Parts: sequence; C-alpha cells; structure tokens
Amino acid sequence: MLHAFALAAFGVAAVQGEDHWAVLVAGSNGFYNYRHQADVCHAYSLLIERGFEAEKIITMMYDDVANSAENPIKGKLYNYPWKTMEEAVDVYAGCKIDYSGEQVTPDRFVAVLSGDAETAGGKVLGSKADDHVFVNFVDHGGVGLIAFPDGQKVLHSKKLVSTLEAMHKKGMYKQLMFYLETCESGSIFEGLLPTDLPVYALTAANAEESSWGTYCGSDATVGGTSIPSCLGDLFSVNWMMDTESAGSSKETLLQQFSQVKQLTNKSHVMQYGQVSSFMKEDTSDFEGPSGTLRSPAAGLSTSVPQSSVDSRNIKLDYLYRKYLSSGDAAAAQALTEEIQARQSVQKLGASIAARVLGGDAAEGAKLVGARLPGAFAWTAPMASCHESVVGAFGERCGWSEGRLSLAKVLYLLCDHTSGDASPVLKAIDAACEARSEGEQIVV
Repeated sequence: MLHAFALAAFGVAAVQGEDHWAVLVAGSNGFYNYRHQADVCHAYSLLIERGFEAEKIITMMYDDVANSAENPIKGKLYNYPWKTMEEAVDVYAGCKIDYSGEQVTPDRFVAVLSGDAETAGGKVLGSKADDHVFVNFVDHGGVGLIAFPDGQKVLHSKKLVSTLEAMHKKGMYKQLMFYLETCESGSIFEGLLPTDLPVYALTAANAEESSWGTYCGSDATVGGTSIPSCLGDLFSVNWMMDTESAGSSKETLLQQFSQVKQLTNKSHVMQYGQVSSFMKEDTSDFEGPSGTLRSPAAGLSTSVPQSSVDSRNIKLDYLYRKYLSSGDAAAAQALTEEIQARQSVQKLGASIAARVLGGDAAEGAKLVGARLPGAFAWTAPMASCHESVVGAFGERCGWSEGRLSLAKVLYLLCDHTSGDASPVLKAIDAACEARSEGEQIVV
C-alpha cells in the first residue's frame, strides 16, 4: 500500500512538471571488479523500488561478471553477504542494461548525459529544465579522470564538468546530484564546478586517496558460498544501505552525507558544488520517493563490513587469494605478471618525470611517490595542461587500469612547469618511444 501510494505521488509530481531521471554507470570489467557491477545493479533495483520509472533510468555496464565462469553463483550478483540463499537478494535480477560491452565508452557516456541519441545509438536522458537528475558512476579513476572498461579510455574532469554545464544551458535539469565512486574522486570536482551551477557532488574519496572495496575475503559469502571477489564498494554500499534503512521515513541529503561519511572510514567522503542549497533537499528528490523497501540488516551475515581492501590493490589481492586457493602454475604466473606490471608502471612514471626534471632519475622516482599540493584545486591553466597531457599519454603510451595512478604524476609535472604542457608532452613521447623500442629504463 505504501509503495503504491509512493508511486502515485511520484506520478503526480511528474504531471505537475517535475520529473526524475538517473544515469548509472559501472565503468570496469573483469571478475575481480565484481563489486562495480553489483553496486550499479543494486542502485538500479533501489531506484525502481523507490518509484523510478524504468524508462527514465539509463544503465551502462560491461556485463561480464554475472555469467563469468569464475562466478560460483552463475547468473547472479550480490552486493551484500547473506546468511542463507533464501534471504539473499540477487541484484542482477531485473537489472536492465542499456549499454554493455564495448558500448561503455566516455563518448557514449557524454552523449547519454547530453541527450544526444544519434551519437549514443540508444537511450539517452530526456530530462527537462524542471527535472531532477541523479548520476551514479562507479569504477576506477585517477587524479582528474574517470576510467572505462580495461581502463584504456578515460574521461577528463574538465570534459565532464563542461558537459554538466552544457546540460544545464540546454535546460536538462533543475538540480543534478552526482555520486562518484573512484580513487581520487575528489579531484574530479575540486575547484572546477562553477558556483552558479545547480550541481551537488558526493565523492567516495578526496583528491589523493583510494576508494575501498568492501565485503571482501571472508566477508564475501552468500548462503555459505564464497565469492572470490569483493561484493561492493564501501562508499556505495553505505549510501544504499542508508537509503534502504530510511525506508519510508524522510531523510535529507545532509543526513545521508553525515551517515555515509561516518561509515566510510577508510577514505574521506567529500562534498562539492552547491552544497548548502542541496542539504535540505530530501534524498527522495533524486533517489525516488520513499517506498516499502526491505530492511537490509535482517538477513545479512554482517551488516558492518569487516574486510575492506584498497581499490588499487584489489586485483593483486584477488590474484593472491586465487593462487593460495589453487597453488597452480597458471595462478602463480598471473600473480607474478601483476607484480611486474605494477613495477613497470612505477618505472614509466619515473622515466617521464625524470625527462621533465632534467634527466635526474632519482628525482623522477621521488616525484612518482610525491603527494599532491596541500591546497589542491584546479586552475584554468592546470586543467588545460593536465587534459592535454592525459590525452597525449593515452595516445602515445596507452592508459590501462594499472596506469591510472600516473594521472597524479602528470598533474605534478604540470604543476612543476607552471601549466606549460610542452615539456611534459615531449617527455611522454620520449619515454613511451623508448619503451616501445625496448630501452631499459633505470630508476
């Protein structure tokens, strides 16, 4: 009855001129990234339960996890650990995916947000000037960028924010809320969101720290079956559990922020944009009207995550656990290759840095481990320099999931050159040409 009433109320709001839209994106692939696709399908089911119309939700997800040969519960995804299969909630059931596989790209994401059906080739935002839009992006990232499957294509923060600006100029929303789960997610919005843009962004981490996977290891158990990957992301699990716990009670965005900030104890949840004007808004303005939601606590094997892993280390953790469980040569080789790949990333970053710093290998290696400036915030010259060198790195060296940490190195080099991209571009060309020709880089 309550759920039906909520749906009816939602329909009345739409008739009166206000509508609700959502874009949900899981930007990764690979079974070790199980959590991202579980997060997004969970978000989809939550919105539907809270009265969202399915045709007003656009979902982008590679969709290679549920039916992976590595999934012990084939065709299903779980975002929480559950005591029994009878209580377990399969978030993949009913999860409608509009763009999958290689369709999940930065250009298509921008097209979906912009309402550009011709470029997107499918469903896009059809929101109007009086509408509320919710964007939930879950994936890997780096300083100033968010990544897409395989990490080979990235979207720069400058392009993302300019897209949000263009959407508002086109009359595509009254207010927009953006929940972002990536490493260094705070760097996407810090100093870039115009003060007059009605956008509120909540990020899983600040500009220089990782986000965290959760319900990992011994916690990743559903009905007695162990899932060899983290089930969720700490920030994402926390905001959705908070919404479910609120049920039909009213909750403001300030209340949700306060609760999620407290529970997300491995990183710093950050707010950006028009924070003060959004804080009195109800979560229902973006996450759908309060319906009759099941309480998540009853059937969970543990409501408080006991095991969380730094997102940057989840693949390594996954391969290590796989080796421990099997002990075979193939697992050992995969683990060894991952360790070597991580070392190679550090060497590549040091090589680029050394070339900008006058050939000093020691200083190059030191810069790779350096932190962002204490008062990090984008300026126009820094954003332009970073966008330029990020693009060049992608074309010349190639981005990958493991190389996303180098986005910070490129930022520090732009900072060193006072926003002059030329020396950094030359260093990228030289370093990646040397690597392609097999030159040994000593750091």
